[in-house]
Amino acid sequence: MFVGGLNWDTTDDALRAYFSQFGRITHSTIMRDVESGRSRGFAFLTFENPESVNTVMSREHYLDGKTIDPKRAIPRNSAEPKTDKLFVRALPLQCTPDSFREFWRQFGEVTDATLMMDKETGRHRGFGFVNYANREDVEKVLQLARGEGIKMDEQLVSCPHLCFFFFLGKPAKGKIGMDK
Repeated sequence: MFVGGLNWDTTDDALRAYFSQFGRITHSTIMRDVESGRSRGFAFLTFENPESVNTVMSREHYLDGKTIDPKRAIPRNSAEPKTDKLFVRALPLQCTPDSFREFWRQFGEVTDATLMMDKETGRHRGFGFVNYANREDVEKVLQLARGEGIKMDEQLVSCPHLCFFFFLGKPAKGKIGMDK
C-alpha cells in the first residue's frame, strides 16, 4: 500500500503499530529525504494477506493527529496498464497551483492537476500530479521530457517514466514515477 499525508514526525514503528491492527505487515518504509533524513510525508507497506488491504480501504484513518490517505498499490512487475497520470518533480519555487495547471495545459486537455503543498509552510513540496484526458498527451509529455526536456519558469522539470508502482481504484488511478 501507499500511505500519503503522514505527519512529519510519524515513525516507522508508529506506522507499523497502527496498520498492524488490520493484519500482519511484512514490510513498511517511510520515505525520507536523502540529505536531511526528514520524512517526505508518505510511506509504503505490504500486508501478508492481501485481504487486509480491503479492510484498510473501507474507512478513514488518523495517525499522529493527521488524516492519512492509504491507497492500494501493486508492484510494477505486475500488470502495467496505460495511464493518463503523470508524476512531475523538481518544480520551480514560484510555482502555484494555478500556474502548475496552466503550464501543463499546453500539452493537452488536463482533467486534474495537483500541486502537493506543505500544510505547515504553505509552500509546495516540489512535486505534483497531472491527469490528461488522453493517453496520447501523456506520451507527448514523456517524449519531450526524454528528449529536449521540459522547462517551467526556466527550470528543467522531471517527468520520470520508470515507476515501481501504480495506484488502483478511485481517486488515484495512474502511476507515480521514480527514477531508476
